Amino acid sequence: MSTCVSASTTLYNETVTKLREITALEGISGLLGWDEMVMLPAGSSGSRGAQKSALAGVIYDKKTDKGLGEALSILKQSTADLNSIQIANVRDAHKEYTRSTAIPKELAQKIALLESTAYEAWVESRKTSNFALFAPSLQEWVTVNRQRASYIDDSLPAYDVLLDMFEKGMTSVRLNEIFNEVRSGLVPLIAELKTRGTSPDTAWLQGQYSTDVQAKLCRQIALDLGFDVEKGRLDVSVHPFTGGSHPTDVRMTTRFKEHDLTEGLTGAIHETGHALYEQGRNLDDEWRDLPVSSAMSMGIHESQSLLWERMVGLSKPFQHYLLPKIKEFFPSFPDVSTDKLYEAQNKIQEPSLIRVESDELTYTMHVILRYEIECGLIDGTIQVEEVPSIWNSKMQQYLGVVPPNDAAGCLQDIHWAGGAMGYFPTYTLGAMYATQIYEHAKRSIPDLELHIQNGNFSPLKEWLNSHIHKLGSLYASGDELMVAVTGKPLDPQVYLSYLRSKYSEIYKLP
Repeated sequence: MSTCVSASTTLYNETVTKLREITALEGISGLLGWDEMVMLPAGSSGSRGAQKSALAGVIYDKKTDKGLGEALSILKQSTADLNSIQIANVRDAHKEYTRSTAIPKELAQKIALLESTAYEAWVESRKTSNFALFAPSLQEWVTVNRQRASYIDDSLPAYDVLLDMFEKGMTSVRLNEIFNEVRSGLVPLIAELKTRGTSPDTAWLQGQYSTDVQAKLCRQIALDLGFDVEKGRLDVSVHPFTGGSHPTDVRMTTRFKEHDLTEGLTGAIHETGHALYEQGRNLDDEWRDLPVSSAMSMGIHESQSLLWERMVGLSKPFQHYLLPKIKEFFPSFPDVSTDKLYEAQNKIQEPSLIRVESDELTYTMHVILRYEIECGLIDGTIQVEEVPSIWNSKMQQYLGVVPPNDAAGCLQDIHWAGGAMGYFPTYTLGAMYATQIYEHAKRSIPDLELHIQNGNFSPLKEWLNSHIHKLGSLYASGDELMVAVTGKPLDPQVYLSYLRSKYSEIYKLP
């Protein structure tokens, strides 16, 4: 028996070495991608595309190595000799191996090249508000994604395969159940708030706010929340994102508007939430640079950014910390109460046009709109050239507004430029996870909201480090993680209850 265990241990250790090498190479790829969006000269996209394509080929060879696959298959059948961490590593590595080997090398390299060319086309298309410039790239992504899904598992609907790549364990059936429940609760609430509620005054927020000063303010807030600049950096990009190569090298970007202070603030706090998750991933020897230490899913990742942005940053207690900070960096900021700042920051957007600028209530409809369109693109019920008109029609139906141009409409997001179809639903899932996690944190951390009011964010950050971040991908799905952390699977009613309570108070419903 001891010989068998020793052999399994040896094989596992050899496999771990290979997996960590892959992680290192993917870290290099992450830095190339960050540099492309933040620092790359305009005329260098061609060479960067070639570099990424070549590196993708090397990574592909490593990830599809037959020896790795054979070892993972053996280990998958020998779970009795493995602990829970090792089992999770083998489970996810075997799944990734199966997914990687299903895709021909030529397709993997085509995807890597398309990431660069499509991004360049999207930037130019968005700049000129001309969807036609991006349409050919989007069509290529639709074709590539159909091919990718078919290679991975042709027994499932293509969209389900793509969805699982971002949200492990999620299916479109479960997703539709969740969305239907949330939609049925939000539609009447939004209608009641608009017809019977008293809208907060936000006129006093209008003004000119130096973007350079905003950047300094947001940097200070990120540091106060716990972002470690010894293991990361902050920059500005066209679209805010968090990337990098490793928990010890996290790259966060933001953007600012001179006439809008709140967008820069919420965006910076949002990305800080992502960054704190990345910096908090487990680096203990048994976890370090292995699948088990990676983020659970995109929905769980988004839960961390939305938890800090909405549950904390847009909360009443947070305004007691925030208002003096704003006055410090912008001395001419109006003399208002924290309650007035709280209400103004949580006003429902009318009209709600841009997803990243929308409020909690209308945000979900932005996600559902995109979900429906990308599903239609993948199953063929929607053609690429129809996207602008269908987008505008759904915006009118769901949110009561028609975008004035493509840049403010179907070109506003970067996701399709990167081929990320199946990604958008994770935003709404993230909001729901965030609410459920935060409600449990409040019960677990004594005087949590008093700590937040006083600008002491360490108790919450440390609790999240222990209960979410360091657990990585130990569990197989978001529902399993929710059971482990909160005692029950994802429950849409927790999210709806939070929204009803918060906005009924803000809008002073009779």
